[in-house]
Amino acid sequence: MKQLTVLMFLLVFIFLGCDTSNSPQEATLAVRSSLAENLEIYFERLSSLKKFNGGVLVQQNGKRILYEVYNMDEDPASSLEVNKKSQFDIHSISKLMAQAAIVKLEENQLISRSDYLNQHLPDFPHGAIITIEDLIENRSGLPRGFSKTYPNLIDKSPAELVELIKKEPLLFKPGSETLYSNLGYELLYFIIAQITKKPFVQYLEEAFFQPLQMKNTGAHFHLSKNNLRQLVKNHELDHEELAVVPNIQKEGKNQAKIYSTIEDLLKFIDHVKQEPYRSILKNKSEEIAWSGGGDGILSHAKASLKSDYELVFFSNYDEIPFGKILETVERIMTNQSFNLPEPINRKSVPIETSILEKYVGQYKVKEFNNDIFEYRLEDGKLVFYQHGQRNSVLNAANDSSFFDQPDAEDYFEFRKVNPTEYKLIFHYKQLEIEGKKIK
Repeated sequence: MKQLTVLMFLLVFIFLGCDTSNSPQEATLAVRSSLAENLEIYFERLSSLKKFNGGVLVQQNGKRILYEVYNMDEDPASSLEVNKKSQFDIHSISKLMAQAAIVKLEENQLISRSDYLNQHLPDFPHGAIITIEDLIENRSGLPRGFSKTYPNLIDKSPAELVELIKKEPLLFKPGSETLYSNLGYELLYFIIAQITKKPFVQYLEEAFFQPLQMKNTGAHFHLSKNNLRQLVKNHELDHEELAVVPNIQKEGKNQAKIYSTIEDLLKFIDHVKQEPYRSILKNKSEEIAWSGGGDGILSHAKASLKSDYELVFFSNYDEIPFGKILETVERIMTNQSFNLPEPINRKSVPIETSILEKYVGQYKVKEFNNDIFEYRLEDGKLVFYQHGQRNSVLNAANDSSFFDQPDAEDYFEFRKVNPTEYKLIFHYKQLEIEGKKIK
């Protein structure tokens, strides 16, 4: 399957275990004598299967359980090479930093989560019904990204970016639904900058990075500090070939292009698991956590308040079982048995055309910014189209699940809603993403 848009927001909001009947076979491993040993075995197996390249730091009760880097390529000259001093772009983890900034500013009575948007951006459309809380909780109604393509978006100033966001129509009444919105957080970064009279990343530098001795953390834009020394190269699969992806891309946005190291991110997570942040930032699972990523890079930072451990990791190779990693680390840290990954080798089976015809059509995928996934029947095979372009010919694992390559981690499933209607379930990095059939 050709590379699909990376959906890091899903890794924060949704983790649903996949259907193990069509997942790679795994060997159950009983709990061993130490947490460190279990973690080491798991990440070493992932790396040996070419499923993880990056760094991992796990801490419990202030003690480091695992701090290691894993390189799939043993050649130190490889572009995949990482070490403990490697710096990586944290992408959406900057959103957790923005939330922490709001907590600090609210303590100083400079903003309130109940403020309406027009109190800070007077001429913003619908600003009288969108709150700061709506932006934080992704309930503003703003789309995930822009509805049209703007050339060289990375060069737009924060003020110019806000002007473009003003043109976006709301997808729903603010507060009535939840839809992850990068645009909503761009507004939040801008508002923090307006209040503090300095760029968002400069405020973070003075309020968090310097006090916490995060000496290897900085930003590509809007910050004069130059401490970028060992930025990793990002990688993705392009037509089954490993390809280096530029760290800065023209369709990106520059307000929060932050880089860090796993040790620095641990310092930040350790800080915000304390009050006044703790009670405000924790989620329903009693975690303070966020994931980040773009093409070729994935990262995660978490403080589990219930199990009292911290996890920070990054991978500069985005074909990793992200959701499964989170689940397995949680099982290990709570002394449960866990599964070691095994090589994937899916088998194709013949399926009658009459069954395939039931799945033909277009499906709207809300979490892909309402993107349309289309499935056509061609020469007795189901074929996947995205953006109107032919993506891949699918093989059947059974009468409802389909994959591209035999060793593919991701696959499509069609589930019956009623006797005549099906919905799409896209199993993506061990997550379940739903698509609703529209025609």
